[in-house]
Amino acid sequence: MKKITLLFTLMIASISFAQTPIITMIADGDCTGGTPKVVEIYADGTVDFSLYSIERQSNGGSWGTTTNLSSLNTVTDDFIYIYYDTNSPEVFASEFPSATNVWEDGVVNFNGDDAIRIVLDSDSSVIDQYGVDAIDGSGQFWEYADGYAKRNTGTTANGSFNQADWTFSNGALDGFGLCQGGNTFESIIGLGSFVPGTVTCPLTVTVTSVVCDTETTGATSDTYTVTGTFSGGGTESYSFSLNAGTITSPDDPSTMATGTITVSGIPEGTDLMYSITSASCSISNTITAPECEPATSVNDIASLRAGTIGGKYTLTSEAILTYQQNYRNQKYIEDATGAILIDDNSGVITTTYAIADGITGITGELASYNGILQFYPETDPGAASSTGNTITPQTVTIADYNTNYADYESEMIMLSGVTFVEGDGTAVFATGTTYNLSNGSDQMAMYTNFWDESYIGSVIPTTASEVTGIAAKYDDGTTVTPQIFATSIEETLSVGNNTKSLFSLYPNPTSTGYVSIETENSASVNVEIFNLLGKKVISANNVNSTLNISTLNTGVYLVKLTQNGVSSTKKLIIK
Repeated sequence: MKKITLLFTLMIASISFAQTPIITMIADGDCTGGTPKVVEIYADGTVDFSLYSIERQSNGGSWGTTTNLSSLNTVTDDFIYIYYDTNSPEVFASEFPSATNVWEDGVVNFNGDDAIRIVLDSDSSVIDQYGVDAIDGSGQFWEYADGYAKRNTGTTANGSFNQADWTFSNGALDGFGLCQGGNTFESIIGLGSFVPGTVTCPLTVTVTSVVCDTETTGATSDTYTVTGTFSGGGTESYSFSLNAGTITSPDDPSTMATGTITVSGIPEGTDLMYSITSASCSISNTITAPECEPATSVNDIASLRAGTIGGKYTLTSEAILTYQQNYRNQKYIEDATGAILIDDNSGVITTTYAIADGITGITGELASYNGILQFYPETDPGAASSTGNTITPQTVTIADYNTNYADYESEMIMLSGVTFVEGDGTAVFATGTTYNLSNGSDQMAMYTNFWDESYIGSVIPTTASEVTGIAAKYDDGTTVTPQIFATSIEETLSVGNNTKSLFSLYPNPTSTGYVSIETENSASVNVEIFNLLGKKVISANNVNSTLNISTLNTGVYLVKLTQNGVSSTKKLIIK
């Protein structure tokens, strides 16, 4: 088996557990009839109040006044207010003007010495309580007649009443309130200031490894195993559940306090979701499925392009980023053997690259879209392996490209001395439009696929131009039309000696120890040959036809030919 990755502790033991109502303030107003009477309750997490009821214990008697809280509906991380007012709702609204989520009910018609509590209807368990059970609050520390009490920030509901959790202000509202010409009760008490504390959950899950069980290229039934440790705390019962796979470890998380849990046979591509739940808290998480199918290593783009559609590959060598755009996070990469389009619509690659950066070790799936080979990345290859590389487009003729377009797909190329059929001195370049390039005898298409380029909106040249861009094609399944996705368009200064000359090298590839150079005007040229590291390996001036290259080893080279002050570059392969 192949260990894909070591993971980390997915849960920590001390976290805030929600989904419970907490009594955070109780007030006995001093308007007519000792009103308004108010209870503030905080919904810690998402609380379905239909599951709970509020009860009042008058003068230390029995818990006899009970009202279900379903009228409060479901509230998430917010305060609600239950009030009683013998006069009118306007009194409560004026004394507590910022209160929202309000509800009037006689259950809170207390006298400043009564206890209240919230219970869970399903089992009558006490969730939170204010006041000592079976004790009349008159004269007690927790009395709040003509006053109020507020729960201290950082405390939690624990099913009982704890004096240390509260601050008491008995009588603090006596003589106040707008109803008596004083300050509002809210200005004295303050609303919505409580912040819940944290509790220690006895449940923990720590994932230690994720391991692929099978490694069959092209298989659809690969599975993986997750191993980790668990703890149920040992003090309360709990349950363990998962959505996929089978527990194969000897320890049973449904019966043991702690142990090791192994879940195996989880199908590749299925995320493992688990939960462990007890009376006090619960933990749940998702473990992302690993990529179990192995990738085949290839050492150049030509080998990658020769792969099987749908296969997974890792390009172990460096490729140079020649072009990128925001659309689908597309990137074109090239090495001496070829180029390919990286289509990253899912945003897998998060590293930011600049044009001419080197990228090494990218892994993904080989695909084809409209006849164009593409590479769908599955991992982020990380920081650039080199920067500031020289990108030299290959100069090609229209005739050569129309015949051998498959040899140039996705490479950065340049067409020199071409004119636009549509150029009339007034027409401008538009996005998503096909234009026709001509050199007098041959024609090919240029498509404005890259909408942010500077030439968009400019006047189409009427003179000979140099068009640089990505070699592409249009393929509708029956007809293939070679084209170029232009990245730049530059008009030639003149049609004399400054016009880019067209050269050809043959044989290419060659194994004869020499190469012939042919130009349009048969004049001599200056030649520079560079290896893939950018090192100049041959320099020769005034070459008329044949150049001796017997000193060069087998490989791929770039040949720069200069004539009359202008240059072109071609790729040369030596076998």
